[in-house]
Amino acid sequence: MAFSGTALSLVLSGAAHAAAGTTAGTTVSNTASVAYTIGGAAQTPVASNAAAFLVDRKVNVTVAQVGGQATVVSFGETDQVIAFTVTNNTNATQDFRLVGVQQLALVATLLGHADNYAVDNFRVFVDVNGNNVYDAGDTATYIDELAPDQSKTVFIVADIPGTGPSDAIAGVVLTAIAAAGGGGGSLGSDLIATLLGDTANAIDNVFADAAGAVDLVRDGRSSALGEYNIGSTALDVNKIATTISDPINGALLPKAIPGAVVEYCIQVQNTGSGAATDIAVTDTIPDHSTYVAGSLFVNGTTLLGACNGDGNNEDDDATGADDSDTVTGSFDGSKIASKISTLAAGATRTTRFRVTLN
Repeated sequence: MAFSGTALSLVLSGAAHAAAGTTAGTTVSNTASVAYTIGGAAQTPVASNAAAFLVDRKVNVTVAQVGGQATVVSFGETDQVIAFTVTNNTNATQDFRLVGVQQLALVATLLGHADNYAVDNFRVFVDVNGNNVYDAGDTATYIDELAPDQSKTVFIVADIPGTGPSDAIAGVVLTAIAAAGGGGGSLGSDLIATLLGDTANAIDNVFADAAGAVDLVRDGRSSALGEYNIGSTALDVNKIATTISDPINGALLPKAIPGAVVEYCIQVQNTGSGAATDIAVTDTIPDHSTYVAGSLFVNGTTLLGACNGDGNNEDDDATGADDSDTVTGSFDGSKIASKISTLAAGATRTTRFRVTLN
């Protein structure tokens, strides 16, 4: 059609959507309208056909280890947990298949260590109730129907064998693989990237994920490292003798003369990275001195290297209300003995008792 002496204007119309984040499968439809005049008289606008297409699926997932630190455990512990988050950055609701593996010795762990240890009973579970704590109800092994921009906590759970090398390190990897959503209650098939041109009237899969710890860029998955550090235990023991009083000077500038009271303080510090258990101290009463009854204190603390006047006062036998399951102390006539059940990494505890110089 030819127009003479006309004025034309073009108007495009369609459904408005943000370019980023539009849900996959959304129909974007657009029409054009041409308005014109003939001889100054407005004519009926002419509409084009509707041009429509479906928004494709931009597949993107991120896995991150919670906290970025090693999980410190001890030999023989069970159900030890490393937590991860899996975030669905895809513009569609997705399932995610979860794969947890132990690292090979040649691959550096989360903190750059060499893996030299294997854990037992290795499992992967989803935090079903969202409390970020592994509990008995967390039995799901895949993520079901995770909405866009939402995250789930995932746990790697393992048992720690009873023995192993000093400073044992066990590296682990969690990988989340994007799978088809839309069918609640069952795991969809892994998504496959559309390699050819845009498919008309269909939802193509475009992988847009960054490279993870052990996976490649744009592979429809993400991975992150975790690390069990089976901490070593090393104890430093220091014994201090302090004159408390003497018969001449009392407590003012006392000297170690016959009749003086001397206090011994035994400091035990755990300089390792793991908890020490069943810490037992024994000390024979030295020659030329007599034990002061009731002077035994166990599980005391220190300040700037000096012994504090605290702890559990023991009654010289290993039974009774003063002897709990975690702290005991006794005197058998020739030596004192004390025991605490656990000494945390970096902690210091003391055993104190007094003697009179003969």
